[in-house]
Amino acid sequence: MKLRYLIILLFLSITSSLSAQDKPKLFINCQQARCFETFLRTELSYFTFTRDQAMADIQILITDQGNASGGRNYQLNFIGQHALEGTDNLVEFGTDQNDTESIARQKILNKINQGLLPFITNTGMVEDIRVIFPKGLTEKDASEKKEKDPWNNWIFGLGGSGRISGESNKRSVNFSGNFRGGRTTEKSKYSFYTYMNQNTNSVTLDEETETVKANSYGFNTVYVTSFAKNWSIGGLMKGFHSIYSNIDFSSSLAPAIEYSIFPIENFNKEQFRWIYQAGFRRLNYIETTIFDMNLETKPYHQITSILGYTKPWGNFSAELNGYQYLDDPTKYRLSMELELSWRVLQGVSLRFYGRGAQIKNQISLAQAETSNEEILLGGQQLPTSFDYYTSFGLNFTFGSVNNSIVNPRFSGVN
Repeated sequence: MKLRYLIILLFLSITSSLSAQDKPKLFINCQQARCFETFLRTELSYFTFTRDQAMADIQILITDQGNASGGRNYQLNFIGQHALEGTDNLVEFGTDQNDTESIARQKILNKINQGLLPFITNTGMVEDIRVIFPKGLTEKDASEKKEKDPWNNWIFGLGGSGRISGESNKRSVNFSGNFRGGRTTEKSKYSFYTYMNQNTNSVTLDEETETVKANSYGFNTVYVTSFAKNWSIGGLMKGFHSIYSNIDFSSSLAPAIEYSIFPIENFNKEQFRWIYQAGFRRLNYIETTIFDMNLETKPYHQITSILGYTKPWGNFSAELNGYQYLDDPTKYRLSMELELSWRVLQGVSLRFYGRGAQIKNQISLAQAETSNEEILLGGQQLPTSFDYYTSFGLNFTFGSVNNSIVNPRFSGVN
């Protein structure tokens, strides 16, 4: 039986025999991952960090993605540059839902230490390394560790939150709760999510108080399984109630198919997926709509395209959604979302986010006139043909590119 050797501790200590010039410069490229960069810089003080990725000898590209257990799956891509070009390395690991921040960041630190080994084993720095392996497991110990999962990969969760805010003449009270669960394997995935939101907003004008409630609840469930390389098939079922949208209850059911151009296991580095679904939606309205309807069932189809890249230069993502009612093609919604984070050159980074939608499918709008109070307090949906949001930023820094000192004094003081 194979013995599983786990690295418990890999500790790098500074010695006077080596100068700073002998040690490779590191650049941590976290992108959108949760990687505790300040902690890593503090604990990896053996190395010199640089702010410019082009000047680094080793670039550590960190990506992560939520996993079925509620934790995160990490990929640490070690990219050698300059004299170390071609000495790349990949380390993969996961954190658990119950891992505290201290445990999670220690796991990341240990894995980074392991990933740096191939870059320094043939250098003088190898004298500074101390590696400790645990003793091998006996056959009895190994068999005991092979305990069957009593939950058979099923995971459930229960959550809730509340927020109360206000001033002397207005108040907002929000409560929400959810129950979720599912089973995830390498080949298939089933998940469900139920929720309830209670929102109450009030405002006092001229000694009169107006109160608007916009409560909602609903569920959605998804099943998908792979049936060929890069192909998956499954179905979606949804249902919800929303006072804001004039929906007493809406339910929909649709089979769906997905094709991934890139290998699905590389989705956190690059992905280009197309998902098509077609089904029926039943709508029961609270008030008669502008189309004189109280209850209707409509066939629909939807196509979603997702493109994403996470590279050393930055990350880019785009999502395109098209939704259309088949019995009335003039009723549709087309939306796009773009996000770009680009390290242009030394000390210069560009960030952009934008989304927009062409809206032609507001079939649930109520005939009754909306009061000014409901409009101001967000109690009812208004007719619109387009919505958009955009933000962008340009950041420029200059000065020392090798100063990796961390000083937390007075942090958080405004």
